[in-house]
Amino acid sequence: MRDGNKLLALTGFALIAAAYGLARFSWGLLLPAIMPDIRLSLSLAGTLSSASFAAYCVAIVFASVCTARTGPRLPALLAGLFAMAGMGIIALSHSPGGLMAGVICAGLSTGLVSPPMAEAVNRKVMESQRPVVNTLINAGTGGGIIFSSLAVLALTDNWRIIYFCFTLATLIPTLLALKVIPGGASGVRFSLKAQGAAFLSPALRPPLRVAFLSGIASAAYWTFGPVMFASLAGMEARTVTLLWLITGITGCFGLLTGYLTNRFGINRVHRMMQALTAAAFLLLMASTHNPLLVYLAAALYGFAYITLSGVLLVSGVNAAGDDPAAGLGAVFLMLAIGQVAGAAAFGLLLDSAGAVIALWIFSGVALLAMLLPATQTQRQRVVDAEFK
Repeated sequence: MRDGNKLLALTGFALIAAAYGLARFSWGLLLPAIMPDIRLSLSLAGTLSSASFAAYCVAIVFASVCTARTGPRLPALLAGLFAMAGMGIIALSHSPGGLMAGVICAGLSTGLVSPPMAEAVNRKVMESQRPVVNTLINAGTGGGIIFSSLAVLALTDNWRIIYFCFTLATLIPTLLALKVIPGGASGVRFSLKAQGAAFLSPALRPPLRVAFLSGIASAAYWTFGPVMFASLAGMEARTVTLLWLITGITGCFGLLTGYLTNRFGINRVHRMMQALTAAAFLLLMASTHNPLLVYLAAALYGFAYITLSGVLLVSGVNAAGDDPAAGLGAVFLMLAIGQVAGAAAFGLLLDSAGAVIALWIFSGVALLAMLLPATQTQRQRVVDAEFK
């Protein structure tokens, strides 16, 4: 990989780590400490998480418009700034309303970051190297989870100080984005009508369906994973953080997504990851009888989710052809829409039916997704071509 590509990959990795690993997914890790302090119920915590995912949906559409009209630098910079604002607001919050404002800003940061990174890679990296660079950047989520876990281990349960530290740390990738991410409009005229047409294109239908179901299933872990570590397996706060660290470490193996898809194909890898997701949820349920199983659940889920999101990224970019930001934006938008529904639904199920029933239902969602293709098969391409 050329030096310029390495710097771009490093910047993207760090910015994704800040937006996803710190601003977005650390919410689930710190939720057990936040809930008694601000008196949140599980259903209200799920509602706040849904607000974050909803903000993501709005931001990813805006990021696609902004990337086309101004170039990738501005939305990438905004992603860093909103991540800092969101975490700073959460750190200062003393009510559910304050938390709502913070998680919305944090959700905006994650929606803003992916489309400009896809466009930056498309501009700066030769075609043969793009899958490798894209999956390397995508693995930044795992890096951010590792960083957040180590910070929590060092600062125990002082969640306000932890969020302030995250805010300061995010300044580094934000400045890198200002220096490294290219600016200037792409020359492709953006319109919501064209974006809608791309969203409905036959090539994007398979990854969009899978992304929606995957989003529903993933909300269970990212919002309530640490809560379930404690309630099902009886883990103490320090062990819960170690389990989150394991999730981040195995998530970094999402770097292998490009190799796996080249070796086995997109559809086979997607189905393997859905099976691992369901297995992780079943292990969480079984941890009530054997708490050690929760370690395996955390390891499986980290690898499964980051690899699956990388598969969806590659599938969306490939399906969109000359407009990679639109393809990535559409797929990640559908992933977030699923997470909006999943976070609220899982919170309600936890309150009303308990963790075991909720996990059974969400395991079924992952298995349903496994039955669907994540990219068009050759037969589907032929049929679509005949109808054009």
